[in-house]
Amino acid sequence: MKLDLYQYESCRYCDKVRRHIDKLGIKHLINYHDTLKDPEAKKRLLTINDDDEQVPCLVIDGKPMLESDDIIKWLTENIGAAHAPARKI
Repeated sequence: MKLDLYQYESCRYCDKVRRHIDKLGIKHLINYHDTLKDPEAKKRLLTINDDDEQVPCLVIDGKPMLESDDIIKWLTENIGAAHAPARKI
């Protein structure tokens, strides 16, 4: 599965998603693209997302997902449990 997160640092919704990714410990599974610092990333986002530059945008195997809460829910349900560190008993 290929995961790309289109985002930028000063966006509070992007920050919310990044913090959740860190909490889940799955940062290494996601390719980050800063649409303000990288013009090519912005072009790709516009192509993927029907000329909409809304961030955060998680692209899952080529399909975009918008809205921070939806992204967080999807990551938690589909990636987080499988990659969560083992708990010590």
